[in-house]
Amino acid sequence: MIIKTPPLYVLPRLWVLACAAATAGALAASDPSPLPALLTPGHGETATAATAKPAAVDLLTAEAINGRRAALAKEQATARAELVRLADQKADETSAWLSQEIGLLDRIDRIYTEQLATLQHGADLAKESAEVEERAASRRPPGANLRAPYGLPLLDRLYDERGYLEQAEGWMKTDVANATEALRDARGALEEKDRARRTARDALKGPSPAKAQGKLRLAELESRLAQETLRVREQALRTLKFQQSLLAPKLALLRPDLDWLLTHLAFTPEEIAAAADRREKRNAALQKAMASAKTALEKISGAVTTLERKAGDGSTRELELRRSDRQSANEVLELLSAQRERLAEFDQLADQRRRALNQSATRAEMLAWDKANRDAMEALVKTRRQHVADLIKARGELQDLAERLTKLTPEEASLKTPLTERDRALRAWMKVAEDERSDLDAVRTARLRLQEEIGLRVTTFSLTDTWRSVCTHLAGAWDYELFSVQDQPVRVKTLLTVLVLLGLGFALSRRISAALGRVVFRRLGLSQGRSAAWQTLFFYGLCLIIILTSFNLFHLSLTQFSVVSGALAVGLGFGSQALLGNFISGIILLIERPVSKGDVITLDGQEVTVERIGPRSTIVHSGDNTHIVVPNSQLLDRAVINWTLSDDIVRRKITLGIAHGSPTREVDRLLTEVLANHPQVLKEPAPRVEFLEIGENAMRFEAVFWCHLGEQGTMTTELRHRFIEALTKAGIALALPQRDVHLSTAHPLQITVTPPASVDSKRDA
Repeated sequence: MIIKTPPLYVLPRLWVLACAAATAGALAASDPSPLPALLTPGHGETATAATAKPAAVDLLTAEAINGRRAALAKEQATARAELVRLADQKADETSAWLSQEIGLLDRIDRIYTEQLATLQHGADLAKESAEVEERAASRRPPGANLRAPYGLPLLDRLYDERGYLEQAEGWMKTDVANATEALRDARGALEEKDRARRTARDALKGPSPAKAQGKLRLAELESRLAQETLRVREQALRTLKFQQSLLAPKLALLRPDLDWLLTHLAFTPEEIAAAADRREKRNAALQKAMASAKTALEKISGAVTTLERKAGDGSTRELELRRSDRQSANEVLELLSAQRERLAEFDQLADQRRRALNQSATRAEMLAWDKANRDAMEALVKTRRQHVADLIKARGELQDLAERLTKLTPEEASLKTPLTERDRALRAWMKVAEDERSDLDAVRTARLRLQEEIGLRVTTFSLTDTWRSVCTHLAGAWDYELFSVQDQPVRVKTLLTVLVLLGLGFALSRRISAALGRVVFRRLGLSQGRSAAWQTLFFYGLCLIIILTSFNLFHLSLTQFSVVSGALAVGLGFGSQALLGNFISGIILLIERPVSKGDVITLDGQEVTVERIGPRSTIVHSGDNTHIVVPNSQLLDRAVINWTLSDDIVRRKITLGIAHGSPTREVDRLLTEVLANHPQVLKEPAPRVEFLEIGENAMRFEAVFWCHLGEQGTMTTELRHRFIEALTKAGIALALPQRDVHLSTAHPLQITVTPPASVDSKRDA
């Protein structure tokens, strides 16, 4: 059986916050009672968390923990004595169980120690809470808690406290979330161990009670360990939530003192002299470190020169290591020089802060400081980021060196000294680099405080500066390079200008083509269809010219979009065949003009009028006042009757059936006379009447005449009326259908005569 140590989630930051936040004093050993303010729901713990604990888990007290620990010590002593006794008898299985039992007892003892530490932390927080409540209840005037001198050191200390409390709020949120998750895991582990314990207890009834008894003992200890772990997790969560609840009151007590100090600052000559003395001491230390760094650099450079003479043109591992040492020594010297130069920056920042706080600087000076400070902050962020990256890289190299030193082969024994020197040089650089990072953080903190203090004295917002900044950013975005094709940059301004010119060009092209169709083409005597076709073609041509001109104007060529155009061609070929076919058909219709705007065509047995020929489809208008969208390809692929291709004159026919025995020449004369007298019947070609045939039921005559397409509907109706009137007046009857009826005489016909129905019966029916 393998005993795994459960994860302990007491959160590393918990102890840091405890040490920083706890006040002086310790929990007396004689006071075993728990802290009511801490261990009852209400201090950050929800009611659900307080009431959802298993019944076996109770609140922690120092007395209860010490009692359990004393009993546990007796169990540990008994188990160890039994193990020593069994070791002499070489009872392997029982010894293994006892070893596991002792391991579990030791882990339970560590949990008890953790419980006591958590309880002690809670007691310290309870005392701190009482102090905070007392300070809040007997609030003193702002500044009464501060001690002179009221200078920058005191102000920076209050800044540090405020910054710590504000950062602690974020830390505590993370810690509480982790502690909540740990408590959930502990509850799940306790349920799992309890199930295992019950299963082991039921196994006592099996065939091997002795073996089952050992397993039950281990299962009980594991359940006990899970139970104690759950207790410490609950206590840790309560402590964290209670500690989180103290942050807001502390900030509320700190802010009035900070605000008071900002208005009562007094910069004494002693403070300035002390700052100058610290600067001189730091400068002397840096000069001494630089002298040592120069000596080390000269020594390493001499070693590199000696090795280079020995190696000649070749390169050895030792030489590469020495060159790296020389580079590290140079970097150490550069960092020390930068730190020495930064002393003046610290002095400048301190002087600016003093002048901003005592309002001895003008508004223009503080605005200039604010701008320079913001620029320096941006550069500082980049410098620190690069410096941290170098530190991480150096740590990795240091780990690799340590691994190489432990795995040197006999053939590489000569590299031990160079590797050791490299390790020493790298550690020296890292020590100086850590100081550099601390300096960078200190400069950043000082600049942030200067920015805040300038904002307290003057309004740094300026409409002119804001507008200038917006214009600068817009100009930068306008000139931003999106991508490049064949070493030609494509910028935002290029793309947007091309798009604007294309949009304006398309709109202007449409207006110009419409004006040409409305004025020029009509004056040239072109028909409506031809004028519309030329207008559309002219629009397409102008659009093409605008596209090519825009590309050439901004140094863009079609070859730069060869990949895009190739993909577009493939997409059109496979996915847009119908669309491309209709577009090409539309171009053919506009050039060849088999169908033009205003033409009357017969489409699917229906006469329609063409209203517009577009790039993909043609819009036609039917006699039912509906619009039909016809793909352009259908007008070329199918047979279409165009009634007005050359002119609008059409031939019409009216057929009549005359009864047998009627005078045929008289019928011909009457019909011809009616056609000649109708004003809408064209004289040329001349109308005529044809005697078609002598049918079984009638003699069929056909009147053939020519008319304009738009007049055919009303005139054919009128002609029929006149034909009937002329024939009726002349006493010529129209033929009626004749049918032969054959009666069978094989049987007698039954004939029934019924009286005619009366008017009333008809009305009733």
